[in-house]
Amino acid sequence: MELQRPPVAVTCRLLLLLLLLLCLLLTLGTSSPDPDQRQRFIEFEASKRIGGHSHLSPEERQLDDRLRELMREEVARADLPPAMHFFKARPLIRSSPVYGLLRKMPKGAALHVHDFAMVDVEWLVKNVTYRPHCYMCITDERSVRFHFSSGPPEQLPHCSPWTLLEQLRAKMVNVTDLDNSLMSNMTLWTQEDPEVAYPSQDVVWKRFEQAFLATAGLVTYAPVFRDYHHEGLSQFYRDNVMYVEVRALLPETYELDGSTHDRPWAMKTYQDVSRQFVEEHPDFLGARIIFAVH
Repeated sequence: MELQRPPVAVTCRLLLLLLLLLCLLLTLGTSSPDPDQRQRFIEFEASKRIGGHSHLSPEERQLDDRLRELMREEVARADLPPAMHFFKARPLIRSSPVYGLLRKMPKGAALHVHDFAMVDVEWLVKNVTYRPHCYMCITDERSVRFHFSSGPPEQLPHCSPWTLLEQLRAKMVNVTDLDNSLMSNMTLWTQEDPEVAYPSQDVVWKRFEQAFLATAGLVTYAPVFRDYHHEGLSQFYRDNVMYVEVRALLPETYELDGSTHDRPWAMKTYQDVSRQFVEEHPDFLGARIIFAVH
């Protein structure tokens, strides 16, 4: 049987396809992406980020390069803090050069701060509990309660007899252990393995609530209430935070003689202390108090 030749049109199409394929192969083998076009695309993408249109000065670029260098070094460490439980990572964070640099840099605002959690507990223990007339008792659940009074306060249910801390410290050889114990009652921090100490959400939540109950008798003492808010603003200011919004319970506060102040008094105290702080630190933008039930 005699073979038929393909039509001329088909032959031309095949030749054209082969020619295009050859050109494509030659192009892929001899050319590379335009580096200028690639750089323009990278710059365009960067311009869409927050602050993408900001231009750094030579000094700012030098700081940026240094920060990136420190971050690369930290990421390369075997004990990378973000990969660890916070309790284990906390001492590493505090000694981190990146954290030290960021702490010195100005920030905008802290927008969700709770009133009873805005001051370091070390200040509460080493400042407030050393004030005169500070009493303490220990609950059945091994937590602590505090109260300021000119004489022994009324006995609380499920709590030991009140002890005047000034007298207790006078009898102790090493008050540091006592202070550390008091601080441990005001935080979730533990020297144990946190996964073992807090095996469930119920356990950690109960300890969380007890920590706030432990500080309540200190913070709601009227002279401390004023100082506490001022110290809270001071600690944020030292971290270069320029504005704070506080979720506040506006609790009933009390005086040494047992008299109490209502919610409007607490609100006015916040207002007066905030205004005083802004006068003392004109570059601080201020504070807003937001009433909260929890």
